[in-house]
Amino acid sequence: MLWAGVEAGALVLWRLDGQKRYELGRVNLAAGDTASTKIAFDALRVKTGGKPVGICLPAAQVLRKEVVLPLAAAENLNQVLGFELGRQTPYTVDQAYYDQRVLREDLGSNRLHVLLGITPRTVVDEILAHFKNWGVTPHAVVASDELEGAGDCLNLLPRGLRPKANRSEYRLYAAMAGVTLVLFATLLAIPILKKREVAMELEPVLERARQQADAVNVLKQEQERLLAEYTFPFEHKVAMPSRVALLEEVTRILPDNTWLQQLEIHGMEVSMQGTTSSSAKLIGLFEQSGLLEGASYKSPLVKGRENEERFQLAVESKAIDPVVALAAQQALHENKTPAKAAGKPGKPQDKQP
Repeated sequence: MLWAGVEAGALVLWRLDGQKRYELGRVNLAAGDTASTKIAFDALRVKTGGKPVGICLPAAQVLRKEVVLPLAAAENLNQVLGFELGRQTPYTVDQAYYDQRVLREDLGSNRLHVLLGITPRTVVDEILAHFKNWGVTPHAVVASDELEGAGDCLNLLPRGLRPKANRSEYRLYAAMAGVTLVLFATLLAIPILKKREVAMELEPVLERARQQADAVNVLKQEQERLLAEYTFPFEHKVAMPSRVALLEEVTRILPDNTWLQQLEIHGMEVSMQGTTSSSAKLIGLFEQSGLLEGASYKSPLVKGRENEERFQLAVESKAIDPVVALAAQQALHENKTPAKAAGKPGKPQDKQP
């Protein structure tokens, strides 16, 4: 926007760039009649592209005051402030132009805090009279410090004096927005349609690949089933300790004062019956074994002669990891092979003279 203000009998036209003011020219209001001043003003405005014009007043000509009102006044704030103008300020509603901005709502005390801005009508009407003679309708009346600041500005120009909205421009903007939306939708739809075509072309290829993958999955499952059936006996044999190793382990663990009448091996369970003079130690001895675990008495101890007790004991053999067992056998085989090779007779070598 272009901003206008009166200084020393001249209307100064300037623009705001960021927070800096740049003067564009001056129109001497006392040097000529209405026609000459209009020509001078129009010439300045044409140079700037015919932008909208607003009135900027010095900060000293605008009175601002914070007014506290009941919260219910927010429904018709402008009319309430018109009634309060004569009580809150030195001007009546017929002597000033005013605008307001809500600062905050205090719900606890049911109060509304409003910033009220007032300027005398005589100050603004002088500039409005020149604009009316030139056929220009200003868009706003603001204070210079608010305009050059970073916050919002109070527009002291009454709504009845502001230019009416041009509906043809709104229709043009709506048409342009509609065309933009249509173009944007078309731009989005074209890649989607292309992707749909590519997806439809790739659907038969994907279906064939899916059928092949299903067939491969069936073959893989059948292979795993046959491999499990084939390796089960071997893995079961490797995972279970040999009966000779179990018999040797039981013989090593049992104390010298223990005699066995019966020993049975059923799968992973080893059960034994006999007599002993140290029944309290048997469970602890079997728990320290590397091949056996879970020792427990299957029946109560029976007292015999000469402090002997009859017992019936059951233990479980520990499962051996097939991978570890195969690795151990491989290592044992590799250690034995060089020894056998070294002991193999060979041809005698010729002696050197």
